[in-house]
Amino acid sequence: MNDPLVSAVLGLAVAAVLSLTVLGAWRLANPVARRAPVPPPAGPRKPGDEPRGLLESCMSEAALWFDADGTLIRASASVAAVLGVDADALISRPPVADDLLGIGGILPTLARLEPGQEATIRVRRPDQDLVMLHARSHDASTDPEFGFDRLVMLRDVTRQHLTENRLDAALERLARLTNEDPLTGLVNRAWFLDSAERMMGGVEPLAMMLIDLDRFAPINDVHGPHVGDLILRETATRLSRELTEAPLIARLGADEYAVLLPASDGDDAVATRARDVIRAISEPIEVGPMTLDVSATIGIAVSPRDGMRAATLLRYAGIAMAQARLVGGACYRFFERRMSDDLAMAEDLKADLRAAIVAGEIKPYFQPIVRLSDSSVIGFEVLARWDHPERGVLSPMVFLPLVEELGQSAAMLASILSQACAAALDWPAGIRLSVNVSPSELQDESLPEDVAAILRTVGMDGARVEIEVTENALIHDSRIARGVIDRLRAMGMSMALDDFGTGFSSLYHLKELPFDKVKIDKSFIQSLSTDAESARYVSAIIGLGHALDLELTAEGIEDQATMALLRDLGCTYGQGYLFGRPMPAADANAMLRTGLPATTAAA
Repeated sequence: MNDPLVSAVLGLAVAAVLSLTVLGAWRLANPVARRAPVPPPAGPRKPGDEPRGLLESCMSEAALWFDADGTLIRASASVAAVLGVDADALISRPPVADDLLGIGGILPTLARLEPGQEATIRVRRPDQDLVMLHARSHDASTDPEFGFDRLVMLRDVTRQHLTENRLDAALERLARLTNEDPLTGLVNRAWFLDSAERMMGGVEPLAMMLIDLDRFAPINDVHGPHVGDLILRETATRLSRELTEAPLIARLGADEYAVLLPASDGDDAVATRARDVIRAISEPIEVGPMTLDVSATIGIAVSPRDGMRAATLLRYAGIAMAQARLVGGACYRFFERRMSDDLAMAEDLKADLRAAIVAGEIKPYFQPIVRLSDSSVIGFEVLARWDHPERGVLSPMVFLPLVEELGQSAAMLASILSQACAAALDWPAGIRLSVNVSPSELQDESLPEDVAAILRTVGMDGARVEIEVTENALIHDSRIARGVIDRLRAMGMSMALDDFGTGFSSLYHLKELPFDKVKIDKSFIQSLSTDAESARYVSAIIGLGHALDLELTAEGIEDQATMALLRDLGCTYGQGYLFGRPMPAADANAMLRTGLPATTAAA
């Protein structure tokens, strides 16, 4: 191959092949191009004497020749492969203008194509197959002796068309995947932020809501992702149904949603819509035999007041939502500039909180529970208090949501219960401790064993311990809750349903779960002496408790008139500032020795 002569010969050969290939392709694309003259036939022309060439043998395309009147006068043999009918039959077929998909119907269309014009036509062949044809018209008047005016080349592009359609469909699906959340059909984070950015360029104020589902994670963990997915889809449906005026509703990921709303009517109108959203999402969800409840916590930022960029507004809405979480969730908060500092403080508190739980720095405080008939102290509710070394005594509303968020509820319960039992060990045997259990703890099937181990270590009788649960703790899985409650009661502990009347299914829980006591929420008690409706409600609860043989404790008693009214209605026990605020163990000891102040006992 290094011989110069051989290399030159090979080069010439390759050039020749390439030239022939290009020439052939050019002639295919220009079938009526000027050619060398064809010798005239001897004698007069007869049909069939027209020139034949490469087009006649090309099976991938069909050639149709029309005269100046648009009459088909010749067709190549390859028409049989393309149209499913042979050339002679096609020429003799009369045009049928109203046969829109049939072969007879397309001939007038093809005849009207101007030279250089192209068209894609759908045709039904005699075998009933639908095919897509690409047609291109050429000027054939250069050979007038044959009577041709134009040549139309037909090519079957059915497969190519189907491929393009599939590609278009795939691109459409890709666009949906790029811009939509596949589970809910809502737009996704990227599309939401991009669209919100464009909308915020106007003069009208807009509110951005960041919505996070409450209690979703434990439901998803207990029942599985198929139930979780159902809740996420149902939430999307409820948001779309409730917020018809919202130009944008998105699922950002996990159990977070975002909404862009008009805010020209002010914060009060936006707040009303936030309450509407919480109400809609909080409606029970039926999943087979189960009734599940979630709620929502919402953070709100408003443009242009809080910012003009969509990403900034979403970040501020997130800060406002975190603030709403700090007060227990199931509520909304508007962004305020000071919230950034509060959020930074909360992050610092989380680190301090872990260490404080381990070190036992979060202490039990004791609020007395009193028998209303004789004003005697029968027990104490145990409440957590944290005397932070730098920030002083912190409200439980500040640090208890952080305990839940950090997953430290079990550690907190163990610490508080151990300290409280140790403090109460030498109290009179009839004095009981009432301890709150969080929703996550009631879903922990190891809770009874953990509590039993603490009682054994301290030497406390289980009959002296009462476990309080709120209705929120029962919404996740009543089957697990029932099992945990049954095992706690088997150790001699009693069970109290706290905040009765504030949940969705109070009567259902009383029917399904073995409670020993009902605690009437303070929101009814504090208006008892001034609101006739509250009085009727409390009277009905007390009557229900008696009918079900349940003990009753009224929370939030602050004056003697309320105490006397509850006693007359037949309420068993009372709790509230009238009898004493939460106090350290030493003060509780003193109260047990001396009893209530004379002014309280005389009520």
